Amino acid sequence: MMQYSNIKLIIWDLDDTLWKGTLSEGDVFLPKENADLIRRLADCGIVSSICSKNDATKVLEKLKEFEIRDYFVFNSIDWTPKGGRISRMIVDMGFRQENVLFIDDNVTNLNEVTYYAPQINYAGPAVIPSLIKYFNEIEPSDVEHTRLTNYKILEKKQISKSHYSDNVQFLFSTNTRVEIKRDCIAQIDRIAELVKRTNQLNYTKQRSSKDDLLTLLSDKNVDAGYVTVEDDYGKYGIVGFFAVKNNRCIHFLFSCRTIGQGVEQYVYSTLNFPEIQVVGEVIAELQKVPAPPWINQNRTSSIQDKKGKLAGKVLFKGPCDLSSMVFNFDSSSILTEFTYISDRQSSIEHQNHSVNYLRFPFLSDKEKETLLEECIFNDAQMFETDLFNPEVKLIFLSTLIEAGLAVYRRKRDGYLLAFGEYCNDLTDVNNIEGFLSGELYCYKNKYTKEWLKTFSNTWEYQGRLSVGEYLENIKTLLKKRPKTTIVLMLGSETPYLANTTKLFENRHLYHKELNDALRLFAKQNERVLLLDFNDFIKEQDDFTDNINHFQRRVYFEISQKANEYIEKILGEKVKQKSNLRKLTDYYVPRIKGWIYDRTPEFVKKIRNRYRNQ
Repeated sequence: MMQYSNIKLIIWDLDDTLWKGTLSEGDVFLPKENADLIRRLADCGIVSSICSKNDATKVLEKLKEFEIRDYFVFNSIDWTPKGGRISRMIVDMGFRQENVLFIDDNVTNLNEVTYYAPQINYAGPAVIPSLIKYFNEIEPSDVEHTRLTNYKILEKKQISKSHYSDNVQFLFSTNTRVEIKRDCIAQIDRIAELVKRTNQLNYTKQRSSKDDLLTLLSDKNVDAGYVTVEDDYGKYGIVGFFAVKNNRCIHFLFSCRTIGQGVEQYVYSTLNFPEIQVVGEVIAELQKVPAPPWINQNRTSSIQDKKGKLAGKVLFKGPCDLSSMVFNFDSSSILTEFTYISDRQSSIEHQNHSVNYLRFPFLSDKEKETLLEECIFNDAQMFETDLFNPEVKLIFLSTLIEAGLAVYRRKRDGYLLAFGEYCNDLTDVNNIEGFLSGELYCYKNKYTKEWLKTFSNTWEYQGRLSVGEYLENIKTLLKKRPKTTIVLMLGSETPYLANTTKLFENRHLYHKELNDALRLFAKQNERVLLLDFNDFIKEQDDFTDNINHFQRRVYFEISQKANEYIEKILGEKVKQKSNLRKLTDYYVPRIKGWIYDRTPEFVKKIRNRYRNQ
C-alpha cells in the first residue's frame, strides 16, 4: 500500500485529472480543492510537476489563469509517449522512483510509465480526495517554499546544461562554491532533518535522532561539519553533514538537490579520504582522487593559466603498472585511468584498448546495458573516461595493451569489442575446459560452459589488432580531439629472456613493428609525441616479471621525460614528490588501520606531521 509520507514528488496529468475537461477540445474547469491541494503540497515540501499530452503554450496560459503556474517545475508537455519522459524527469530531478507518485486518468499511460519506472507509485484521479485529507492533517514543514525554490534553480540549471555538449564544461561554468562549517549545534534542526530524510547520498544510513546528534557533537574526538553550496544560479543552503571519529565516518550524507555537482566527492577529498563503510545503495561513489576542480575553482583550481599553473589537465591512460611512473608526480592536474578491480572482483583493463575507448563514450545507455548483459567481463565503470574531457590538453596513451588483447566482432551488427588474451580465443570450444579449470587466464571472471557457448554464438574472434588498424584508431582519436596533444608510450623491443608464457612470446617483435610505424607517423603529425621505453631499458635486470613491467628506476627516468612534455605543452612541469612524501604516500595507506587501532597518540601525531610535508 502506498505510504503518503514517502512521497516527495507528484507528477500530474492534466486533462480529466487535475482539472475537468480536455484542453484541446475546449475550456476546462479546475476544482478549488485541487488548486488548494497544489498550494498545500508546496507548503509541506512536496514538489509538483506535470507530464501531459498537450500544447505547452496553452497549458501554461491556463495554469497562469488558475494562479498555480509557479507551483510546478520540470514540466514535460508535448504529444509524445509519457513513459520515457517521466523516467527522464525523475532522473533529472534526482528523485528515487519509490518517492514519486504519478496521477493519470488513462490506464494505458499508467501501465506505460510503470514499464519505464517500475518502482514508481501510480494512481488515478480517485486518489486526490485522500491526498487532500492527508496533507491537510499534517503540519506544514516548508511554508517558505524552500524546496520549490531549489528545484526552480535546478530546473534553470538543467536548461542551461542542455546548451553544453560536455558536462564538465557546464560544471566549470556554474562557478560552484562549497563551504564546510563547524558550528553544527546552531544548525541542529536542519542537520537532524537531513539525517532523517536523506537516502540517495546517505553513505552510512545512520538515522540518529536530534538528541543523539547533540550527544555526538559534544564529543571532542568527533570532527563534524555541515556543508553549504551556492553557484551562479542560486544558493542551496545546508546540503550536507559529516561526522568523523578516529578517521571513520559516522555520518556522511548530502541532499539530492546537489546531485551531479561532485559536492560529496569534494568534501570527501577535502577531509583527506576518511574511512567509510557504505551501507545500502548510493547514486554517487566516492573515490580517493583529487577534489573536483570546478568547485571553488577561484581558490583551488590548478588548471588556470594564472601564476604559472598548468593550462590544462593531463591524462595517463593504460595498464596499471604505469602508476609507478605517475607515482612521482604531485599534482591535482594529473588524471589516471589504469586497470582496476570491479565490484565482482574481476580485473578490468580492456577499457584502455583503442578499440574500446573510441566506442565506449559514445554508446547509448541501452547499448551499454546490452554489453553488460552479454559480457560478464564488462563493468559499468569502464564506460567512464576523461579521454574526451575538454579540460584535458595532454594525453599519455600506452600502446602495451594493444598487443595483448583479442578483438571480437558481434555477429548481428559488426560491433567490435577488445577483451582477453589474444592467444586464448573465448569462442573456441577447445578452450572451454581451460577457462573453466583456470588453466587459461580468466581475469578472475567466473565463466560457465553455458555462458561460453552463448558468447561464441553471439561473437566471433578477430584476433589481435594489426598495426595498420591501430594507426587508424589513433587518427580517429586525433580527429575527435583536434586541439589535444597525444603522447604514445612505445613498448620494449628488447626481449625479456625469462619469459615462459605464450601471451608474451615474441612480443618484442610486435612492439618493433608497431613502434616503427608510430615513429614515422609522429614525424608527420606535430600533435603526436613518443615516449619510448627503449630509451631507458639497459639490461635484463631492468625488467621485473614480463616484458611490460620494469624496475622503479625505469619508471622514474621516463617520468622525467614525461614531465618535459608536460612543460612543453602546458607551460610548466608537474611538481615532483619529495622522497619523504613518496615514502609517506606509499606506506601510510598500507598501515592506516594498524596505526589507528594499535599505536599510541604520539605516533598519530608523527604520522600527520610527516604526511603534511
